[in-house]
Amino acid sequence: MDPTLLLLRWAHILAAIVALGGLAFARFALVPALRDLDETTRDRVHEGIRRGWLPWVIGAITILLASGLANFLLFNARVKAEGWADGQWMRQTSYHALFGAKFLLALVVFYLASGLVGRGEGTRWIRANRATWLSVTLGLGLAVVMLSGWMRQLHTGPNVGGLADADGGVRISAPAEVPPAADLEE
Repeated sequence: MDPTLLLLRWAHILAAIVALGGLAFARFALVPALRDLDETTRDRVHEGIRRGWLPWVIGAITILLASGLANFLLFNARVKAEGWADGQWMRQTSYHALFGAKFLLALVVFYLASGLVGRGEGTRWIRANRATWLSVTLGLGLAVVMLSGWMRQLHTGPNVGGLADADGGVRISAPAEVPPAADLEE
């Protein structure tokens, strides 16, 4: 594997782990723990966390956008260079449609995550109902991860070398017969 592609993949995955892990912690640990505090104390705690967490959110979004775009462009170049399915692979697998859905969902996640750690008046409505919007953002983030997993399974390329059945599926042959244990001891 190309080291550049591996580094881009790691950067993308680690940024997603940081972003979704922070959302999960905030939704299921922080918000419930702060419910018992008075509003002034709760606001002070949120402000302290916001100042520390904001650079991580901005960094994760930046890394996800940069590495995601690079991964997409490099993968498209590979598919074209190798002539997968005579140039029809992207259409046959609906890869571009899946990428479009993933990208649009990710933009919504980025907006909501930014609103949750922001201070602007335009996103106050998100912070006013933090638990709900943390849940929505986390759910959308998980949908992005699930789409990513689906798309990654497509990266194996077209069926070649006579492995494809007539209906387009992959033929799986029976495993080779294993000799009895007595034969192995000789």
